[in-house]
Amino acid sequence: MLNRIITWSLEHRLLVIVLSLVLVVLGVQALLRMPIDAFPDTTPVQVQINTVAPALSPLEIEQQITFPVEQAISGLPGLDEVRSISKFGLPDGGAP
Repeated sequence: MLNRIITWSLEHRLLVIVLSLVLVVLGVQALLRMPIDAFPDTTPVQVQINTVAPALSPLEIEQQITFPVEQAISGLPGLDEVRSISKFGLPDGGAP
């Protein structure tokens, strides 16, 4: 099989050279278009969810808001870890 490929390549030298040049041109073109980052971002993707419930205590926030949100996102594909903090006095962002 290898002998037949070599023989065919020797018989069709011009076609092999042209195809090789086409591959080189396409490779250089792909290299120039490839985005290269000198310092790739290796930090894990994190999502922060802030909820405001001024009338609830931290325990009530944990039971009525934080726990249901954790349960809703727990089945996401690729999720490695879920951490949460429920605390009193989170600024409401200027809401009336």
